[in-house]
Amino acid sequence: SNMARMFGGGEAGFNPDLLSDRLEDMLPVIQQVNAQFRDPAATTFVCVCIAEFLSLYETERLIQELTKCGIDTHNIIVNQLLFQKPGEKPCGMCEARCRIQAKYLDQIADLYEDFHVVKLPLLEKEVRGVEAVNRFSEFLIQPYKP
Repeated sequence: SNMARMFGGGEAGFNPDLLSDRLEDMLPVIQQVNAQFRDPAATTFVCVCIAEFLSLYETERLIQELTKCGIDTHNIIVNQLLFQKPGEKPCGMCEARCRIQAKYLDQIADLYEDFHVVKLPLLEKEVRGVEAVNRFSEFLIQPYKP
């Protein structure tokens, strides 16, 4: 396999000396990447979740692990939110979904009061293509208003 060849294997079989040499060659790059990940001036991790139990649970686990590793994370994007349009009565399903999302948004606000939290809408169409991505990315800077 490609992994075996990369780490000292190949047609002739596994070669531990070759593996050791490759790992030693890679060590400076690994150390540089590790240092860059731990430098908040160079790297921050942006967590993306949806306003549901499992996603919030996994986001909290991720943030705890990143913190243990010394990796900066103070940004969360909450994606696929249903926003009620002013003056519009939502269907029963949408109303229920909005209540569920509101519950988890409250939890996110409590858990991550010191974080920068960005709320992004559920869209009617997939974001595809450069122009659509550029339009959608504006919501990362200017808060979405329904």
